[in-house]
Amino acid sequence: MELYPLKFFPIYKNKIWGGNGLKKILNKDINEENIGESWEVSTYKVDISIISNGQYKNTQLTTLIKKYPDKIMGEKFKNINKFPLLLKFIDANKKLCVQVHPDEKTAQGIKNSDSKYEMWYILNAKKDAKLYLGLKNVENKEDLKQIINEGNLKEHLNEVKVKKGDFFYIPGGTVHAIGKGLMLVEIQQSSDTTYRLYDWDRLGSNGNPRDLHLNDGIKVTNLSWNNMNQKIKYIKKTKDFIQEVLHISKFFITEKIDIKKTFPINKDNFVLLTCIQNKGEIIYNNKSVSIKKGESIMIPAKLDNVKITGDLEILSMYIANNIIEYKNSLTNNGFTKL
Repeated sequence: MELYPLKFFPIYKNKIWGGNGLKKILNKDINEENIGESWEVSTYKVDISIISNGQYKNTQLTTLIKKYPDKIMGEKFKNINKFPLLLKFIDANKKLCVQVHPDEKTAQGIKNSDSKYEMWYILNAKKDAKLYLGLKNVENKEDLKQIINEGNLKEHLNEVKVKKGDFFYIPGGTVHAIGKGLMLVEIQQSSDTTYRLYDWDRLGSNGNPRDLHLNDGIKVTNLSWNNMNQKIKYIKKTKDFIQEVLHISKFFITEKIDIKKTFPINKDNFVLLTCIQNKGEIIYNNKSVSIKKGESIMIPAKLDNVKITGDLEILSMYIANNIIEYKNSLTNNGFTKL
């Protein structure tokens, strides 16, 4: 097969809290109102990404993975038909509901439940925009249940003011919500198990309050999580690029790379790229594919000697085969631990 950087047709999601920022700010080809999400790379249930460029245009990503699992995803994932990550843009014109996802342990105790660990990178933030992360002054789960039933959950949410360029890792079990006036990139496990705890007393499109999922939501909530200290983990500076490692976990690794001239892609498995500023070219096998702000691309695992050229900023997201070996490779390759 011919390997090349894969682009995809976005999967747009109409949301009660959505706006028109994906069209205005990211130049997405959208004609509808209230589009809150653009799923960039997905094989989650029926929302399967379709390739939009090259030899495999109009082919579902799952079809390519089943046919060439090691070449597309890498040795670590060659026996898995499901793509392990879901990449999306979120445009919050209004607040999202207060929600929680299971972690690995609690997901096992609920039928049809999958863990969901995620990370947000803030692309755009209006003045006084905020996130809601974790709980305060909640003693135990019975206390949490009473607080929710009495309609007082909003008084027990940690409010975090945010700005463009901030990033946050949200492990399963964390009560959270995205505030209005925010646009962000979300990288997450391929899961959509979400338990709604509170919806700001608003009505759904049918004129009725949206359903809450209090039993399962409270069950999976981690009351002790309260980590707002999100800092760059490692950094490498050269004349051609600045590479920042934002987050490291077994679920995914996220980097932000400010490219001034050229950047070589080194990888164990597949890599997802999202351009967050300007535009550039992905060079491979003496060929090239363009990438611009608002676009996401997958670099297949077995596509070697790939580099990015131009003056642009990208997010790079991938999964390492071994976290300890990965961290050692950083210190051995010119990164500074922060």
